[in-house]
Amino acid sequence: MPTVHYLQNSGFARTYLIVGGDGLMVVDVGSIGSAEDVEEYIRRTPGMDMKDVLYIASTHFHIDHIGGIGHLLNKCSPATKVLFNYPVRDYLNGNRKISLIKNWFVGLVPASLTSARYIRRVSHMMFETFAGIPLPGLRNIAGLPYEQDRIGYFGCEGVERCKIGFDEWEVIATPGHTEDSVSFYNGASGELICGDLILNMKEGGCGKLNRFYCSRKMMTDSYNYLCSTIRPGIIYPGHGEIIKGDKNALLDVKTFD
Repeated sequence: MPTVHYLQNSGFARTYLIVGGDGLMVVDVGSIGSAEDVEEYIRRTPGMDMKDVLYIASTHFHIDHIGGIGHLLNKCSPATKVLFNYPVRDYLNGNRKISLIKNWFVGLVPASLTSARYIRRVSHMMFETFAGIPLPGLRNIAGLPYEQDRIGYFGCEGVERCKIGFDEWEVIATPGHTEDSVSFYNGASGELICGDLILNMKEGGCGKLNRFYCSRKMMTDSYNYLCSTIRPGIIYPGHGEIIKGDKNALLDVKTFD
């Protein structure tokens, strides 16, 4: 049975809410508007409460996936943790810069134009800081509007996948779009949240690998690793529509070849 709730219109990037046995985890709060959407969704859903949000996680450190985390965190319990992949620790400490991205015109522009249909209010285009912009001169900006003691890191340094500590969910390293990109997988429910590894800008579509990336090879390797190790029936992309498959929805995704 699916455990992921997706916000229908949450701005450029998709925001997801996962229901677990002990609470909630929110993935990719990309703008102040998407944070407002999450709060509204939780408050109007029976059995949910803002104090139940245990984690606010990110698939990667780009502004359209982290730009509203602080706004949502302020509405949650003081015990709520923000979760990033371990390279983000180096971004925040100034020891590493965000990767530059290739194919802005053939990769970013078409996806952005299509994603604009999910914008419903001005706050969907409002971000807390300039952190997470993969451009020269801007990619070293990593300041966040919350204290670092609210941040935790996935324990996957040196390994490809590990448990999150939230029900059956695992985090899987899927670099390519960025070096810090991860996906979240629940083998029991067959659900995969893949961030910007895969996009699906067509309703009923099978999805395609994202051409907006830091490394084509890493994108392909990450996709091939997923295909060989997991079998999701539902894929939740970072942008666009949900992808469904009878046995393994990954196998129908369009690759670069």
